[in-house]
Amino acid sequence: MPETFKTSSNRLSRHVEISEMLAREIQAGILLDGSRLAPERQMAEKLGVAVGTLRKALLDLTEKGLLERVHGSGNYVRSRGTTKEAQANTIYSFFRLELIAGGGLPTAEVVSVDKLVKPDDIGDIGPDDFGHRIRRLRRLNGIDAALEEIWIDGNKREIIRKEELSDSLYLFYKEELGHWITNAHDNVSILQTPEWKPDDFGSKNSDNSQVWGYIERFSFDQNNQCVEFSKTWFDPQTTRFVARWK
Repeated sequence: MPETFKTSSNRLSRHVEISEMLAREIQAGILLDGSRLAPERQMAEKLGVAVGTLRKALLDLTEKGLLERVHGSGNYVRSRGTTKEAQANTIYSFFRLELIAGGGLPTAEVVSVDKLVKPDDIGDIGPDDFGHRIRRLRRLNGIDAALEEIWIDGNKREIIRKEELSDSLYLFYKEELGHWITNAHDNVSILQTPEWKPDDFGSKNSDNSQVWGYIERFSFDQNNQCVEFSKTWFDPQTTRFVARWK
């Protein structure tokens, strides 16, 4: 587990970050079913948080069925038979990128938010002629991982400001726009990185002409309506696309 994280200015609560990080490590098999976590004070010191903050994160995992707290013994991973249900309740349940070593806490840096005429290649995401285009840099445990370009329909809100967006857009959709993502369709290939990629973003061997992994995603809400289209370029030197079925 990392000792420090790079995060956006509008970050999630610290205990939520820790809960999500541990959930992703459990789902990646880094923390194995039945294994005991390090003592709470030791974990809290390594993560740079108060013991109370860590305990809130562990309680969240316990309520999701990913952890069992045994009095006088410690905290044990209990993922077998519950991972699918628990994963559906995590903030990053639809986030398919991991570090090559597995897991990694996702954070986001918003590059720009613009309201533009929707291009023809994003499919039908709503009735408005305009859409909100959000460009972000994604990191995993502070490591440069991916570039995102997300489109949502202009009728969802007249204006979206950069400072409103947290690390999790899906959480923003649920809390601010009144819909939540229930399924997604991903097409995975490779593609040259976009022209808006910062020169200093990515692994040392990356440059603006580099071909990266590429994902096109159509995301659907609770009414099975397509409400988002996104393009994601991920650095194959650091990051992989992972889909698990259990």
